[in-house]
Amino acid sequence: MHIFRTVSLALACSSGLALLAGCSGASQVGAPTLPTSPQQESAARAPAFDADASTGMTYIAPIGTSIVYGYQRANRGNHAPLCTISGFTSVNGGIGVDQSGNLWVPDEGASPRTISEFGPSCGPKKTVLTDPGDVGPNNVAFDTAGHIYVSNDFGNSGAPGNILQYTGTKVTKTLTDPNIATPQGLAIDKSNNVWVSYRDPGSSGTYVAEFPGGKMPAKLFKNISLGFPGSLQFDRKQNLLAIDDNVSAMNVYAPPYTESTPTHQLILEDGSVNSPSMCTLGHDQAALYCTFGFFSAVDVFTYPAGKFEYTYGNGLTGLLPYGIANDPAPLN
Repeated sequence: MHIFRTVSLALACSSGLALLAGCSGASQVGAPTLPTSPQQESAARAPAFDADASTGMTYIAPIGTSIVYGYQRANRGNHAPLCTISGFTSVNGGIGVDQSGNLWVPDEGASPRTISEFGPSCGPKKTVLTDPGDVGPNNVAFDTAGHIYVSNDFGNSGAPGNILQYTGTKVTKTLTDPNIATPQGLAIDKSNNVWVSYRDPGSSGTYVAEFPGGKMPAKLFKNISLGFPGSLQFDRKQNLLAIDDNVSAMNVYAPPYTESTPTHQLILEDGSVNSPSMCTLGHDQAALYCTFGFFSAVDVFTYPAGKFEYTYGNGLTGLLPYGIANDPAPLN
């Protein structure tokens, strides 16, 4: 185990944060809110360290914090963040990068709730989407028709949550289903179908559903059972990738997604048994980048083989890195 992992493990347990991501099960709801710092319209730049640093950036969002960190995407040297964006009240789940390189950050602690867009490379704030009502914006995804989708992991006065479609800055559609509660993981396939990972109302069962063409009703895939709602994405072959933190793995389901067990399972370990929080593919899909909240670290694996490559955590000690997004975004 790497030394910085050992230190952060002790910090997380002693501070009580381990209840969120490893000591007694992971969760993306109810994370602590840390103090807010002033919004950075453009972040200070640090020098690039590795020779291939120009290949892009990886954004990391520790759960329940007010800062998103921008790292060089190739970070074998465990270098510190190149830049930061601050001023959020509580980032409690996923973040996303669109095909233009803009970063989108849901803020579950803001009042009213917001999803903010920032220019490439920790650029200035551009657009702010307002999420109406007492809701919890948790994740964000983009289709090829210009729509932005946001999953709300809870709804007004204890309602089970929903998925909002934005066109420009306006909500143009609300996707709901009586069988879907706590929608979190969000992904769009190449046909612009909207997929979400969710919990059953009143239970701890975690499954996947599809809104064909971004329309109701939802098609439920009860055969796909996950550890908890979180990371969800498609590779270029339209395999559905979903984290199974119970066995430190990425489950891979091939179309038509009807199997009761994963088509493949990539064990995501670096020599010790860990629990992945969220993952994202690299731009060319040759690598898989995963946060490990309990260990305050990011691990990089080959894809589709799942071979461990390297780890880093400089600047993340004592934090719970969850949300992760690459710029440029993965090609589907």
